[in-house]
Amino acid sequence: MIHYDVSERICVLRLDAPPLNVITFALLDELRAATRRANDDSNVQGIVITGDAGHFSVGADISIFKEIASAEDAVRTSRIFQEAYQEIEDSPKPVVAAVAGGMMGGAVELAAVCHFRVCAGKTWFSMPEVNLGINSGAGGTQRLPRLIGVGPALDMLLTGKPVDSAKALKLGLVDAVCEGGELTACAGEILQSMKSPRTACRGDAESCEIIRTRDRVDRLEDDAARETLFAEAEQQVAEGRPEIIAPRKILEAVKIGLEESFEAGLRKEQEFFADCMATPATQNKIYIFFAHRETGKVPYLGDVKPAEVAKAAVIGMGSMGTGIAHALMIAGVPVVVRDEDDAILEKGTAKITGSIEGRVKQGKLDPERAGGMLKLLATTTDWQEIADADLVIEAVFENTAVKHTVLRRIEDVCGDDAIIASNTSTISLDVLADAMQRPERLIGMHFFNPAHRMPLVEVIRREATPAGVMATALQFAGRIRKTPVLVRNREGFLVNRIFIPYLKEAFWLLEEGADAAAIDAAMVEFGFPMGPLTLIDMAGLDILAMTDDVLRRAFPQHGPLSPVAVRLVERGHLGQKTGAGVYRYEKGDYTPFHSRDAEEIVADVRRQQGRTPRRIDADEITDRLVLRMVSEAFHVVEEGIAQRESDIDAAMVLGTGFPDFRGGVLKYARDRGLDRVAARLEELASQCGRRFSPCELLKKLKGA
Repeated sequence: MIHYDVSERICVLRLDAPPLNVITFALLDELRAATRRANDDSNVQGIVITGDAGHFSVGADISIFKEIASAEDAVRTSRIFQEAYQEIEDSPKPVVAAVAGGMMGGAVELAAVCHFRVCAGKTWFSMPEVNLGINSGAGGTQRLPRLIGVGPALDMLLTGKPVDSAKALKLGLVDAVCEGGELTACAGEILQSMKSPRTACRGDAESCEIIRTRDRVDRLEDDAARETLFAEAEQQVAEGRPEIIAPRKILEAVKIGLEESFEAGLRKEQEFFADCMATPATQNKIYIFFAHRETGKVPYLGDVKPAEVAKAAVIGMGSMGTGIAHALMIAGVPVVVRDEDDAILEKGTAKITGSIEGRVKQGKLDPERAGGMLKLLATTTDWQEIADADLVIEAVFENTAVKHTVLRRIEDVCGDDAIIASNTSTISLDVLADAMQRPERLIGMHFFNPAHRMPLVEVIRREATPAGVMATALQFAGRIRKTPVLVRNREGFLVNRIFIPYLKEAFWLLEEGADAAAIDAAMVEFGFPMGPLTLIDMAGLDILAMTDDVLRRAFPQHGPLSPVAVRLVERGHLGQKTGAGVYRYEKGDYTPFHSRDAEEIVADVRRQQGRTPRRIDADEITDRLVLRMVSEAFHVVEEGIAQRESDIDAAMVLGTGFPDFRGGVLKYARDRGLDRVAARLEELASQCGRRFSPCELLKKLKGA
């Protein structure tokens, strides 16, 4: 795992633990041993720790977390990393980290213990532990503030945001930036002179005394500035979720390390790491992290080799088609988009171009890379232009007849080996296959809007779908940086099957007496980024009505859409796109304002239905909305729609914003207790109708 090589009095320790050079306990042991060997070697003047020209390490092996069963385990894990890194920092001979690629967490902490750091030009650095609900446990809360200052360190530690090589050089996180192939030479030059552009050491090479990161004070702000920074961070932390304690622990560890001592800060890191690991929020975040990793693994595909997709095509340049094309371009895939209307093609192209150029202006995208992305897009009204595509994604209007026509045309012009994917969100693939001569090459690839940003793709298989078609779709989804979830063909598939009932329930609550703002507030408090009524205003109430029409026919037990939603659609209150939905919107402003018109529609429906509005508290709102999803999710499990429960949880987190700190819809139910969940569903079924009735599987599981 560690290659040891000495040349011209410089010892190069090269990490070699493919594919990602994750830092395991075993790698730490070898690194410590190699560092001792170099320090004992009289032919060695200095040490370089590196990977290869394009990659150093993605950080600590997250699988270690699976072995942590107690606070003692957590403390020991943190201490092992701290002690290993401390030994490198204590090296009497100077150590340079020469790094490249995505540097995360433990990899950044390893670089920080070295006496100098050089990086390749496209390297980026991040401390993403906070996103898993933990604090860094290998000295990051102590060394980063001393290395780059309290303000920048807190920004990295509390947000997990990446820092590119240019900013890293400016901050002092690295001492030099060079070409990837010159990393070792650049590190050698620093060792020969014992100086760097961010001088951490003065004097000639022979007499220079190493100034270790833990002893650095040159980047620390004065006391007054530091107090201001801590106060600002306190406010930021106070605005976070109380279930997630990591941000507060990170801030406290930084303060203790600077106000008491470096050693005290390290001890607190260990203690706080254990505290975080013990919380349900962190355990759920870690569960979801591993669930994401599992979704694309399909055991029964075995060694089936995916087909190569050199060129892709998208049919339709509406909002979904445009987003899908954009996603492909981001991933470097050449794509041709075909539509009937030149004006629509021009509008879609302008939207993609504007988005890419906007990122360049914001400094988030390299101009050269942006230019390369734009060259990947071609648009046409000519069907023959898609003839050589290896994968064609149909993204036209969600209408069976329209999709049938498009699928037939794709088959007419494309080769027999081309895979045809439908972006349908609700329509059964079996229905769509009826229009095809070779339906075995049809598969579903359901993207979520906006497709270039949303990370989930449902890969939908029919019973007759060949293994090679499935393997190709799954690999392609991963290639375009999406998380694929394989699901069995059934109306609504997975996410919409579970989520549409949630949106419908919000309208039933509204009809029965709950205030729209209170409904949304309850779900934001639960952890969703926005409430269901705000969300459906954004998506369009007509889309909800159309989708529900398909699902209600497939699942009669779902019950009807509330007359409130029906009446809003009839009155043209479709949401943001019409300036009025459940809420009112000002021109050019998507802030939801109270709508008197919607209030009158709701009141009118109540009168017609003979309803007297009642007070509905936040607990009932939360129970009805969340448990409606839980009930449907167990039906999905019972029907074998997904491979595993964790796939369902990952899909709901990625596709709907279900809070990851609650672990997903099924994990939430299990944490709450299946006995209690089933009992509450029975109670709600007696009050609200059979849509809440627990399925037979849940009834069996509750007693298990």
